[in-house]
Amino acid sequence: MSRLDPQQPSRALQREHADPNEGNRPLPWFLVMFLGAMTMWGAFYIYSTPSGEDSAYGDQRTIAALRQQVAGGVAKVDGRQIFGARCAVCHQATGLGLPGVFPPLSGAEWVIGDEKVLVNILLHGIDGEIEVKGNKFSGAMPTFNALSDDELAAVLSYIRSEWGNQSPEVKAGTVKALREASKDRSTPFKGGQELKSLH
Repeated sequence: MSRLDPQQPSRALQREHADPNEGNRPLPWFLVMFLGAMTMWGAFYIYSTPSGEDSAYGDQRTIAALRQQVAGGVAKVDGRQIFGARCAVCHQATGLGLPGVFPPLSGAEWVIGDEKVLVNILLHGIDGEIEVKGNKFSGAMPTFNALSDDELAAVLSYIRSEWGNQSPEVKAGTVKALREASKDRSTPFKGGQELKSLH
């Protein structure tokens, strides 16, 4: 029986390979240069672009410049914007509605007629048949009484002066008075016949 030399590694140990280790692999030089150049350009752009001034570099308008002002410094409500967000889906951006489905607003007697009726339509909605420009429409129009007096007045004034309509604007005070006068009503108008009783 041979004796093992403690100084000699065993054959099994000799067959083992060293554990792998992760070497130091820096980023490629061109990537480092690119990132550095982009950082410098970004810093220069921020420093050189004017803030809050008219500029060819982009839209530098301030909030004050975007806000439409009226007498007294009160921001004017944009009736066109409200119409686009709340009404155009049914009545269309052209104000022509959809034949047989949603009535037109262009030249509609309910729009260019008595403002009292029009305000009440938006405050309480309609559920029933209504005749517009000689055509009958059956359906429901939701109430928009969640809008403020200023917002209702703005959108009503917009539709009364758009698409060839030439009726006077509706004042927020008128909306407020009619809202107060009809505050006990909780149901929509039953079509055109009931609306005619408001005249």
